Amino acid sequence: MSLLTPLALLLGLLAAPIILLYMLRLRRRETPVSSTLLWQKLLRDREANAPWQRLRRNLLLLLQLLILAALALALARPFLPVPSVVSGSVVVLLDGSASMLATDVQPSRFDAARAEVEGWIDDLGGDDAMTLILVGRAPTVLVSASNDPQAVREALAQAQAQAVSADWPAALALAGGAAQGFQDARIVVVSDGGLPGDLPAVPGEVLYVPIGQSGANLALSALATRSGVEGVQLLAAVTNNGAASQDALVSIYLDDVLFDARRVSAPPGERENLIWQLPAGDSPSDFGAIRAELSEQNEDHLALDDRAWAVHEAGAGTRALLVTPGNVFLEQVLGLLPGLMTFRAAPDAPVSEATPVADDAPYDLYVFDGAPLPDPPPPGDLLLINPPSGGELFSAGAVFSDTNVIRLADSALLQFVEWRGVNVRVAREVSAPWAEPIVQAEGGPLLLAGESGGRRVVILTFDLHDSDLPLRIAFPVLMANITAWLSPGQALEFTGSLRPGEPAALSPGAGAGAILVQKPDGELWTATVEEEQTILFDETGRQGVYTVTVRESGGDRVAGRFAVNLFAPEESAIAPAATLQLGQRTVDAPGSEATPGNVGRREFWPWLATLALIVLIVEWWVHYRGPHLPRVSKR
Repeated sequence: MSLLTPLALLLGLLAAPIILLYMLRLRRRETPVSSTLLWQKLLRDREANAPWQRLRRNLLLLLQLLILAALALALARPFLPVPSVVSGSVVVLLDGSASMLATDVQPSRFDAARAEVEGWIDDLGGDDAMTLILVGRAPTVLVSASNDPQAVREALAQAQAQAVSADWPAALALAGGAAQGFQDARIVVVSDGGLPGDLPAVPGEVLYVPIGQSGANLALSALATRSGVEGVQLLAAVTNNGAASQDALVSIYLDDVLFDARRVSAPPGERENLIWQLPAGDSPSDFGAIRAELSEQNEDHLALDDRAWAVHEAGAGTRALLVTPGNVFLEQVLGLLPGLMTFRAAPDAPVSEATPVADDAPYDLYVFDGAPLPDPPPPGDLLLINPPSGGELFSAGAVFSDTNVIRLADSALLQFVEWRGVNVRVAREVSAPWAEPIVQAEGGPLLLAGESGGRRVVILTFDLHDSDLPLRIAFPVLMANITAWLSPGQALEFTGSLRPGEPAALSPGAGAGAILVQKPDGELWTATVEEEQTILFDETGRQGVYTVTVRESGGDRVAGRFAVNLFAPEESAIAPAATLQLGQRTVDAPGSEATPGNVGRREFWPWLATLALIVLIVEWWVHYRGPHLPRVSKR
């Protein structure tokens, strides 16, 4: 045993004054006598009152000397050297990724790792310092270079693992920066070893403490849909990450209703693919959210990858039907717009027979160029150019030539459109109470827009050939604004699914005032849109389906949905690694013994201080009550 502050033992010299006080203590005692003959004892009393006398046995003196000895030893801080990773300055990288939620170590790997680190906190000495970093999607410093066990313990208690993939390159760079400036600093990685193989080298000493016991895990590694000739197909992949073959039941749910269940047998380390033909509906997206579940596995220690979600997109973009006798300007500009698939039909052909694909789904947008509107109108948004008649939707009147513009409305349709200088020879009078004039001329409106019968409608009251609009740069911009407003595309700038924690780019489009995202647990996230911009939504920590809604002046519309799934092979492969590869260096796991040279200190001063307090209480009792146990009254 050694002492950190041996000079504190000099406090033991205080025992000399205590003993002197007992030797100088007067011991007079009043005694009644019956005769003056007893005055002969006066000489003896004088001898007793002498300042120096022989020291006698005294329980109080022994207790006080014991208190002094315990306090002096506590201040000297005795310790025993013990094997420990905590010695000097240490940076602990605590793995908080999805694989650490495996339950092969009860209650979980992360809880076991946290208990391991908590045991090191007790070994912190006065000259030691611990930096604790939680390694998740973005590494987080929980406590920096602290030798306060209580502060480190509180920071550790707040750490939680999440269903994300860990960013180990960033974590190692952060740990290397935290270790700089400390002599003999070391980095300790507490993980199950699911690290990527291309990590850079880290300067200084690196220790690896492995967590976990088993690698048995069956995972849903893929779930996606695709459109085919026969309809929509669902593809699912099951991967066996363990060392033994596994059988399981794969269940498919369409909008929380069981559609089918199949048994699958996966050899160790292999992937099994399954395909389903989904039922046809009025629209390919009628079944909404798709969920796959694994159950009845032989052995599975990670539940996060036993579920997966998918959302089927009805098509690659907006499908538009152009009904025109022949308009090169219109055909070219619609063909160049991104996300718009244009199909052409003659004015005399029935609209119901002009189907683009075999699924017989209706078009998203109908464009009528100088062609009469069918009665009833088709079930989609409408762009009407020089309409000869409107049936019950609107009324078309005579032609007017007073086309000088007198007012331009503040509308998303005119965003970035320079209408000045556009010349229109003649236009047609159109009366539609539900529509707002966007471009108003002296003789009547040239451009109207509004909603009627659950559809959006835009009307250009003149023939494009009777104007120079197709020859101006404003024409493609105007058509892009009109088609975006009529049939708004998906607000999502990606396809497929995201991983937990990965941000989603949302484009609400022109005219949007806010964008809303409903999370899988029902919580609603809202962001205000001041102008047309891309918004990043990063609250994707929960797996499931997210619904994106755009709030516009005319109301709310569902702009898209996306799924968040784990789908991380490095997290589903939960077999603990025996070594780590950092650059050209291989870091071995030390096993049950600490790495040689890493010696910590186990101090005893708290026990000595407690002993001093207990003896002090006993000394108080003896002083006021005497060295007798309290009597128990008998009745």
